[in-house]
Amino acid sequence: MAARRPGLSPLGVLALAALFLAAPSARAQFLSNLEPERPIDVEDATPIPFRAVSAAVDWTYNFRKGGLNDQGPGFSILYGALRNLEVGAADRYVTRPGRNALRGISSGDLELHALYGVLSETERYPAVAARIGVVFPTGLDSRGTDLELGGALTRSFNSIRLHGNFQWTRLGDRLPTERSNRLEGGLAIDFLASPEGRTDTLLLAGVTVRSSLVRNGDDVVTIEAGARQRIGIQTILFGSLGSQVADGSDRPRLRIRLGISHVF
Repeated sequence: MAARRPGLSPLGVLALAALFLAAPSARAQFLSNLEPERPIDVEDATPIPFRAVSAAVDWTYNFRKGGLNDQGPGFSILYGALRNLEVGAADRYVTRPGRNALRGISSGDLELHALYGVLSETERYPAVAARIGVVFPTGLDSRGTDLELGGALTRSFNSIRLHGNFQWTRLGDRLPTERSNRLEGGLAIDFLASPEGRTDTLLLAGVTVRSSLVRNGDDVVTIEAGARQRIGIQTILFGSLGSQVADGSDRPRLRIRLGISHVF
């Protein structure tokens, strides 16, 4: 009897076909998974998928009015702890920590957060998520533990998505020049760069408004534009340009951020 040639069973063929069809959707999900500073400040209202792990690192350089520039790395990690529940940690370091502390900007503080998807997006309603965070004073010239409460909204229109964020921060301790309570809100838009629907490149733009970090200061308005480029099945290269259009004589006239993230 002739030996039977090895081949795929009908179930195997169906499994490969399902994997092929699902791959663009999965790549698009990883590409559009927005977290703060990856690459703009605004995040989306969709937690990372259950049991997925996302790690990211970036380098940010601030060209400040007055010439007192600063720079440094940022690190973050996210984990899908439960369905619709994301937990994560982030840390950022900057040069000139003493001067930045007077601006209300820490260097080396550890931020832990949880993002819970309250509502998934439907044809009639946007996705809604609630966010809570705690910032521990592990950095240089840090003083107290801060509490963050906020939320996020995301609404899709074909290949375009709109995002809204809001957050209240209560400082556990502060310098005499700092505010105890801070409010911020942001709006952003993202869309696929390819008119053919390819999921390799995502373009983003956003604006955020924050109450001044220091007493008697003007509100801080930041505009940003950036991109996320898929360079592997689950690896994303990201970058952005931003500028503060209000607040202070030493405001960042230009902020450049470049980084990479990978989903495991």
